[in-house]
Amino acid sequence: MKYFIIISALFASIVACNTPSEAPKTAGFSNIWDYDATGGIMIGNQESVELLNDYIEKHNTRDYEGIRAMNIDSIQISGPGGEQILTSDEHIAFLKTWFEQADTKWKPVWGTSVKGVNDEFGSMVLSVFDTKTTTKDSIIRTNDLIQAYVSNEGKIVAFWVNSRQLTEKELTNIAAAENAGTY
Repeated sequence: MKYFIIISALFASIVACNTPSEAPKTAGFSNIWDYDATGGIMIGNQESVELLNDYIEKHNTRDYEGIRAMNIDSIQISGPGGEQILTSDEHIAFLKTWFEQADTKWKPVWGTSVKGVNDEFGSMVLSVFDTKTTTKDSIIRTNDLIQAYVSNEGKIVAFWVNSRQLTEKELTNIAAAENAGTY
């Protein structure tokens, strides 16, 4: 009986040590940086989502040096109107000109992070913001999808902005929430 218990324990430890590790759960695909990418994408990390929210808040408060510190020098930005920005200096200059002409604020709606299985450098944050732009003549409200690539070092490498006008129903709901103090 003693030998049976010893052999059983030994067998159990051998099986436990040789159990294959489970492959990461993936969904979808990504070929943003590598058109021959394989392995799919998986959930990224909350830190990159929080980093993007902090980055957007720096835009809301016009913290240009904070934005610059979060950008890589060769940041790549594609705006909803076809804007193409290729350096951090261009980004800051663009923002200063924009904010002289309009008061724009972003409010986060949702965001998540995804990561390529074979991507060792960072993750992609997919996020949606309600945006309010006030000029001397008008108020423009949009819903912006922002996709940002965040490096493992906590820097914004690139982002893409897609924008759409809010519907009348959405505008009514936002106005009601603002009036109630819940937005």
